[in-house]
Amino acid sequence: MVNELAQVNLMLFVGLIGMGFGWQGGMRRLHGFYDIAPAIRLVLYGLILGSFLAYAIDELIFLPSYVLAIEGGGDYRSWPGLIITFFVANLASLMTMFLLSRRSVRLNKSAPTSGWAFGLMLGAMISVRLGFQILRIENDFSIGVVVTIGILIFYMPQFEATICCGQGSRGQRGERWLALFWATFWRFFGYMFIVVALFIPIWWLFLIPPLMVGIRRAENKWMMDSLTPEAQRRYRRVIAQSAKREMLYQQRQRRWQGSPDLSEE
Repeated sequence: MVNELAQVNLMLFVGLIGMGFGWQGGMRRLHGFYDIAPAIRLVLYGLILGSFLAYAIDELIFLPSYVLAIEGGGDYRSWPGLIITFFVANLASLMTMFLLSRRSVRLNKSAPTSGWAFGLMLGAMISVRLGFQILRIENDFSIGVVVTIGILIFYMPQFEATICCGQGSRGQRGERWLALFWATFWRFFGYMFIVVALFIPIWWLFLIPPLMVGIRRAENKWMMDSLTPEAQRRYRRVIAQSAKREMLYQQRQRRWQGSPDLSEE
């Protein structure tokens, strides 16, 4: 009991680290240009709803798949099936769409950034739950277990954040049904293959590249939808000034390095 409590505390700690790592991306880059209050509020929603989603993924997808893959179970209780996986993915997408399409979020044009924050907490809670199950099943801290959990705590928050950010962006543009379709589609396949990757780590090589593409699209396109036209102009001005200062700094560095050292004369 004490050992399991320590494992839970450890996974909560590293899960929050994974969430913080995800916040360092576009959210930090746009800091000061978007309304942060809805994002913080949705982090709290993500803490509560993410716990229920993590429980559903664990009990309905992960553990039955473990029984099938490891213990050789084959009855109807050992395999969740495509329908159950689709149901969990669709329920998560509906829940996200409901929160991001509220009037208070849409009026502030904060659905993409709020969706990113909400998704980070959702993914963090899922990684905490699944990471704890991996520790409980393996019952040791081998290199393979540590690497698997390390990838999981950094992958899962950004996986959910990218999907929620895309939902917020499309929903804010009035494409709610399209947003719901793509969110359900990516969650459906994501939940299945993430469970496979926990059993067969080589699958992470197939999951990480699409996530990197999604993160880049979220940072460069979807999050920008949270900025008003005036905020976008100010943001581009700041970026241009920052690039100009960086160029001048590099020029001064090159001149300084190329100048003769007077102390040697």
